[in-house]
Amino acid sequence: MAMAALSPNSVVASPIQVNPQVKTDIQTSVPQVAEDAQKTAKTAQTDTITISAQALKMADDKNAIAKEAANKRDEQQALQTARDKAYALKSDTQRNAAKAYAAVSANQ
Repeated sequence: MAMAALSPNSVVASPIQVNPQVKTDIQTSVPQVAEDAQKTAKTAQTDTITISAQALKMADDKNAIAKEAANKRDEQQALQTARDKAYALKSDTQRNAAKAYAAVSANQ
């Protein structure tokens, strides 16, 4: 005996529509099954995500903290670069002074 493949139509159809040899006493269940199948499809189509104002504020606060930390890091890097340049200039000045002192001492 050949069996029909399952399809959306056969799932929501009544047993008599699928197999005429079957007798059923529950003829009223077909509309309910079809209605439930449509509700499931509609629910799947209308799913949405709602973000609360509190969640948005928390995200903004975290972004502000991250930006502030990045700014501080940039300021610290700029300050360290300035210190390095000042130290290099000071070292050059001290070397030049030592050379000049050595040259003056050698000429005397």
